[in-house]
Amino acid sequence: MQRTMNFRPLILGLATGASLFLSSSTVHAQAFPKGSTSLSVGYGVGTFLGAINRNFDVNSDVSYSSMGPVYFKFEHAMDDHVGLGLNVAYATNEWNYRYEYDSTSYKGRTTRSTYSILARFNYHIGSDAKFDPYVGFGLGYRDAKWTVEDDGPEDSGVTLKSLMPFGMELTFGFRYFFAPNFGLYAEVGAAKSVAQGGISVKF
Repeated sequence: MQRTMNFRPLILGLATGASLFLSSSTVHAQAFPKGSTSLSVGYGVGTFLGAINRNFDVNSDVSYSSMGPVYFKFEHAMDDHVGLGLNVAYATNEWNYRYEYDSTSYKGRTTRSTYSILARFNYHIGSDAKFDPYVGFGLGYRDAKWTVEDDGPEDSGVTLKSLMPFGMELTFGFRYFFAPNFGLYAEVGAAKSVAQGGISVKF
């Protein structure tokens, strides 16, 4: 008498086990799971000083230099999607120029320094073990100081500070961990620069 084996229970059991295993692996393999902490250091490109630079077109011999923005970031994962932290950014700009006034040549220098300290909220939208995309919003304190120095007959120098020390940023970014605790990050959006990127460590 020939017996027919019923493989259906076995197949269903294997499928269920595989599903549970994959689900468990996805949770534990998430790039920035609950309880994780990250530290990042980055540099920004693309600032909003084009209009300011155009104000110096009437002068001759204009030289411009800048540093930053430099970014320092701390974040702690409150759960698998929400991270809270702190962002610190710093940048400087300097213009040196000559101009003519009453047939006499004069030299001037304008400097700007700015920093911000913002509380940061990130919402993580990925579940990959290495790739960690997120949307971030920051709110907090911002300060900027302008100093103008001039050897002309009518200007003796002036310093201006921010009237409203209020800072805010909104960016989209990602971290990619090519090693278990070390990777790169990049962000674009409304911050001290349009784009930024750097290194990240996770522990």
